[in-house]
Amino acid sequence: MARILSDKPCRITFQDNIAGGSITLEYKLPSAEDRIKYSNSLISRHGKKIESTMGETRMKFGAKILSGIADGEFQKEDGKPLSSKQDSPNYDAEWKSFIEKYAPDVIAMLAMHVFENALTIGEVEEEDPT
Repeated sequence: MARILSDKPCRITFQDNIAGGSITLEYKLPSAEDRIKYSNSLISRHGKKIESTMGETRMKFGAKILSGIADGEFQKEDGKPLSSKQDSPNYDAEWKSFIEKYAPDVIAMLAMHVFENALTIGEVEEEDPT
């Protein structure tokens, strides 16, 4: 499958081990500048002290690229589905705030997927010598 080079939102589906289902998210591809800022933000140095800021960085940049959620992937306490789609009857303008507060693991996983694990090394298929 080819990687689509576009400003249109991308989609990713994660297995949700808390709810026992799957969650589909929409996100925008980060710019090269955001990728560099992300990498540079993972650790900070204060004099001789080096400290990890990985959690904060994942939340900040994951929330920045998160652009939508599929209708019904999340449900509010009152039982109503949460939607990021303005034309949906379940739309809530604060949808991202709900995700940041109650599902930070989802935002962190999105950041890890897009910024840290976008590529993996694949096995090279060897040609059959016969």
